[in-house]
Amino acid sequence: MTLHIEVGADDLGASRFAISPITQVVAALLVLSGRISSWAARPWADRNRGRLHAMCEAEPDLAALISILGARGYNPDFIAPPPQGSTSTFPQDLAAVRETPAVRARQEVARVFEGRALPDKVVRIFDSPDPVGRFTHALSLAWEEFVAPDWDRMRTILQRDIAHRADQLITEGWDGVLSELAPTIRWHPQASGAVIEVSGMLHERRVLRKGGILYLPNVFDGLWFCWDEPWHNAVVYPADGAAALWPTAASHHPATAHLIPLIGRSRALILTNMDGPITTTQLTRALRMSLGAVGDHLSVLRKSGLVEGTRTGRAVVYRRTRLGDALLAGSAAD
Repeated sequence: MTLHIEVGADDLGASRFAISPITQVVAALLVLSGRISSWAARPWADRNRGRLHAMCEAEPDLAALISILGARGYNPDFIAPPPQGSTSTFPQDLAAVRETPAVRARQEVARVFEGRALPDKVVRIFDSPDPVGRFTHALSLAWEEFVAPDWDRMRTILQRDIAHRADQLITEGWDGVLSELAPTIRWHPQASGAVIEVSGMLHERRVLRKGGILYLPNVFDGLWFCWDEPWHNAVVYPADGAAALWPTAASHHPATAHLIPLIGRSRALILTNMDGPITTTQLTRALRMSLGAVGDHLSVLRKSGLVEGTRTGRAVVYRRTRLGDALLAGSAAD
């Protein structure tokens, strides 16, 4: 399944990067609820997952918000609207959510369930006098509990990521930027613009609406898109360097300690870091190793049959083989 997005030349020039606090809230909830996995944030998720469950028991609005996330690859856009400028505050983001008409919110939530009946907890919200206000309340709870305490450090990671992408844009163009944005994204330049190809998404071809694309980094490995009116076109992608937020992440995988005597610490960290497809550059930033060292270790792991690499555009994407998965599973069970 592959999504194809046709982007015009004018839209490339109008594209930019921005920081969205409310995007971090939604991405955090996706991780804590198990909709997506984040290797870097695993220690944080393990500490906070129980707290989320307890909050959902006490706060039905939060439980309803969780229930509409990540179903069949679509998230309602109104719960994390793309910002108007290059940065925003959480109160500004929340005000944008608050302005969503209830009819629009219900349409987006209904799309999540694709014709199936809405859960009772969601129906109760939409039967109330102020459904959007209740979702806003749930987002505020999640912000205060899971994002606000670390927001200054998160924002620093996001700013560094954007600075890196800006430098890369100058030296390599959009080809270089998108080849490293996420392992599942490919970039195909054309005379009239380009086609962005995203694997693992619903199979469709879309022509981008005018206005360019907002690229929004997040520290929780979330990857999703906003294409529908009235929202600005946006791509939410995993920020580089997020592992620095949780220093224990590199050795947190339960198999790491058992693999170190067998293949060495660095190779064990690389192997356990491959929860999904990943590039050499992403491994370098996540594990704070040199590019040469990561390349050497990947070469050994490839020759041993534990990982495999596939060229995607200008980048090579690595993933564990079945043998690599089996080795991890056996080590984690010991």
